[in-house]
Amino acid sequence: MKDREHTTEKVGYRDILKQTEYLKIILAGLINRFGDSIDAIAFTWLVYAITGNAAWSALVFAANQLPSVLVQPFAGALVEGMDKKKLMVITDIVRGITTSGLAILYLVGGVDPWILLTFTLINSTVEAFRLPAALAVMPLILEEKYYAYGTSLSSTLSTIVQLLGLGVAGVIISAFGIGTAIAIDGISFFGSALILSLLRLRETNLRKGSLRAKEYIETLKDGLHYLKDQPVIRNFCLLSVLINAAITPLNSLQSPLIQEVMGQGSALLSAFSLAITAGMGIGSFVYPFISSKCAVRMQFSVTGTLVGAGLCCYTLGVRLQSNIVLIYALTIIITFVIGMSCSILVSALSVQFMKTVQQEYLARVGSIFNAGASAATPAASLAVSALAAFCSVSQIFICSGAICVIIFLMLSLIKVRLE
Repeated sequence: MKDREHTTEKVGYRDILKQTEYLKIILAGLINRFGDSIDAIAFTWLVYAITGNAAWSALVFAANQLPSVLVQPFAGALVEGMDKKKLMVITDIVRGITTSGLAILYLVGGVDPWILLTFTLINSTVEAFRLPAALAVMPLILEEKYYAYGTSLSSTLSTIVQLLGLGVAGVIISAFGIGTAIAIDGISFFGSALILSLLRLRETNLRKGSLRAKEYIETLKDGLHYLKDQPVIRNFCLLSVLINAAITPLNSLQSPLIQEVMGQGSALLSAFSLAITAGMGIGSFVYPFISSKCAVRMQFSVTGTLVGAGLCCYTLGVRLQSNIVLIYALTIIITFVIGMSCSILVSALSVQFMKTVQQEYLARVGSIFNAGASAATPAASLAVSALAAFCSVSQIFICSGAICVIIFLMLSLIKVRLE
């Protein structure tokens, strides 16, 4: 396959607005994202308010990640052959019921740490089935030529809605309480389910009757063999793990970075959050234009190298602590570039993954892909925690940044198959 694809037909964002069924998917996703962005803050406050213990907060976070790593690889084989529209609707309804139930329990004073843990496990497990179903639906409603612009439009709008949700979350919690904020997230799931129920989707090869254990095992093995025989897809899986691992220090050491390296407080941390979100929004928007001009290998190698270089450049803040203007400028510029680069990386990875994997294998292979990416975060977090006992924050950022630069520069030198 050629390193770049050339098409005579010109495609743009305006064409995506004509894809009615895909717009339903986007709208359902935006409603979910708005609710989740409010819940992200409300649930964090709720966990600590109920438990009063940092260890419990860490345990609930781990429970939220666990199904993605342990359940999702096996969920894909079950999802194949199922009515994926119905599955997405049902999973959204289930999450709406559990989230709304948690809000009611909180309002009547019936929430304890074990209920929080159970709620988290249920919702995360349900999501482990929804994600591969949503991935497998994409080729059924969107032609390949629209993947880049479709993915970018969805990501850009999601970023805007996330900013809106984060902006109003504090107001909602202050004015109406944590229970109301969580209830809004529950209602958002029902709204998403309603929109998805209107989706016109024609699926073929639906399974007739229940799936027997032997048939399930064969389906799972078939998906694993397919992954084993496709070096390009294996490389994508490895890249997703590397990307998540590379940005782990940025996620887990934000506060130490701002305080110890930059010598600043919460104001710079807020600017940091805005810069990375803005960068991700711009990155997803410009990705289609970049993908039409640059080869896939260059997209990965350049943006990955920028992420690594940015991580290293943060350490310059130690020398600039006395100049608050330069500190803010340095942090905002680097963070924006990292956010934009990560967004382009993720968009390129998603689009190329959908283009490469055969439709009948998307749910199975996609579940393994997502599980590997999810597993990278807790594994890398443990590594960062161990390093933090012996190394300074600056040393951790230099080390992770240098490794990232080396790996992604090697992509431009070694003929690793990416198409």
